[in-house]
Amino acid sequence: MENLKAPNFRWEMRIVISMCLGYGMLMLCRTVVSVAGPTMLADPALSLDIASFGAILGWGTAGNLTGKLTTGVLADKLGGSRVFIWAVGIAAVTTFIFGSLTSNIAFFALYFLTVFAKSAGWPAMANIIRVGFVQAKHGRVWGFIATSSRISSVVTTILVSSLLFIMSWRGLFYIAGALALVSVFILPRYLKNSWQGIGVRTANLETSNESLANLVEDHPLSKTESRAAIGVFIRNPRFWLISLGVSSLAVLFEFQVFIPIFLSETFSLQPAQAGLASSAFPLGCLVAVFGGGFVYDKLSKKNIVYAMGASLAIAVLCLLGLRLLGEVDFGNGLELILTISLIFVFGFAISPAYYIPMSVFSIGFGGKHCGLLVGLIDAFAYFGAMMFDFIGGAVANKEGGWEDFILILIVTSIAAAIIMTTFLYLDYLDSERDLALPVTA
Repeated sequence: MENLKAPNFRWEMRIVISMCLGYGMLMLCRTVVSVAGPTMLADPALSLDIASFGAILGWGTAGNLTGKLTTGVLADKLGGSRVFIWAVGIAAVTTFIFGSLTSNIAFFALYFLTVFAKSAGWPAMANIIRVGFVQAKHGRVWGFIATSSRISSVVTTILVSSLLFIMSWRGLFYIAGALALVSVFILPRYLKNSWQGIGVRTANLETSNESLANLVEDHPLSKTESRAAIGVFIRNPRFWLISLGVSSLAVLFEFQVFIPIFLSETFSLQPAQAGLASSAFPLGCLVAVFGGGFVYDKLSKKNIVYAMGASLAIAVLCLLGLRLLGEVDFGNGLELILTISLIFVFGFAISPAYYIPMSVFSIGFGGKHCGLLVGLIDAFAYFGAMMFDFIGGAVANKEGGWEDFILILIVTSIAAAIIMTTFLYLDYLDSERDLALPVTA
């Protein structure tokens, strides 16, 4: 038994670390835009205001939406590792080129391509995890992956904001693109599609691999085509609930890209200072997801309902607190501290519900079509986020618009809490009757 555990653990760690590295690079390529936002707005060579910057974000989210409708199927057909590596490579190139652009239309197009590539990350990893890890470990693996995305977001925010003191915003994109490109040459060596790909040939590993393959074959959707699988998905109410719930949470997460501008304009901070202060959000996310996967695996489905419901209720209270800070004069210094604290807790509160339930549900419910299912759910999510980018940017661009901006988030957070709690409750009730609908191949 010890002979089986040791090589399995080494293989699992190599795969997890590789996914964390690659997805961290994808997050770097995406989030560098939000950090550079205040400096881009202040650049006289560009014709940007908050509304047009929101349009850049909106076109990026449109790329995410388009990618989620296509890359999931590609990952299912071509293999998660292959699609994952290509995604990092494309994001690296487009991010590097973004730093040389001057026109708004070019910004729209390149950021669309960058985030289109980034969108392949989650469906590709779902396939990698489905093949390589038993179901009992899915929550903790997704927790590690989510932690990676949060770590990269924190590091990006702090490091890149610090670099703004000594270089232009263009230099940030050159550095981000170069780092991601270097990772493209590292990943193929460690990220493989199968157990045999790492050169380990022991009988114990072959037995483990066969066991995992049997689990895949036993899944109710193992012999169905994509069209039939979609039919099963859309006939299940949990699919619609998780899609709408994650869509609402995606809108809340989109607040992250506006935070540097929000802090810069509200408290008259320099762009680099606003970027550093905005790290409170990804830092809160990081603290939450670091142990979230382990906790999720330990909790019963019934207790998950209570835990996630309470977490989302806290998120609502945080946004209400931000709204009230705009109504009461606490003094500029204290108000900034309270704002950063609330942003930290807000990120902490929404992260577990955003990352883990959908990912675990997609692998268990989707089986070999998990990439397709992740793509469909994320498509709903990023459609909501895309609309918010355009609308939120236009609202914030008005006089006193940030108060209305926060109000939109409050309404959305209430909806997210209700929808996600309902999904988790139904998932608890239906846990022993999963995929009960008839399948027509």
